[in-house]
Amino acid sequence: MLAHSIVLITHIAAVFVLCAVLSIEALSLRWLRRASNFGDAHPWIEPVPRLRMFAIGSVLLIQATGIDLIHRTSSLGQGWALVAMGSFPVLMAPLGNLTSRRMRIIRAAFRSRDVSESEALRMLRAPFLKVSLAVRVAAFLGVFVLVTVKPGAWAAAGFVVTSLSLALLVSLSPWRRMEPPIGRSV
Repeated sequence: MLAHSIVLITHIAAVFVLCAVLSIEALSLRWLRRASNFGDAHPWIEPVPRLRMFAIGSVLLIQATGIDLIHRTSSLGQGWALVAMGSFPVLMAPLGNLTSRRMRIIRAAFRSRDVSESEALRMLRAPFLKVSLAVRVAAFLGVFVLVTVKPGAWAAAGFVVTSLSLALLVSLSPWRRMEPPIGRSV
């Protein structure tokens, strides 16, 4: 029983850390997309050093402890468990890795000033960053709902597809555009 409690507490703590990472990334991206010059963007380029390590560590802990908890509760063959455990390696990890690589390139461009200010700001406003964040948040919240509600396989898959579709629609819709035109101050 003690081992189960330790695994459960570790799992929940890792979920909280991932929630914090996604929140920091969302806040940072919001302000980066609104920046009108290098100075506006500077504080948000890397608001928390090594944030990626927290993300990777929390995803790995969530996955490992989640598998253990599913095994302990004999939920391994249930649809919600399969969809929930598949969402992290299929959606969260690859998109997080691609976003991290893109942000490394953007940070290097900002530090070295190898690109013009308008080009650097264009890089920050690339739709991929917003779409990636929206999909990862939707997957995170979707898995949270699946683990809470525990639906069958088809309902679980349908829920994840629906939440991802909504995330894509919201992130790509023109009325959600928050950033000012390049060259204009907020």
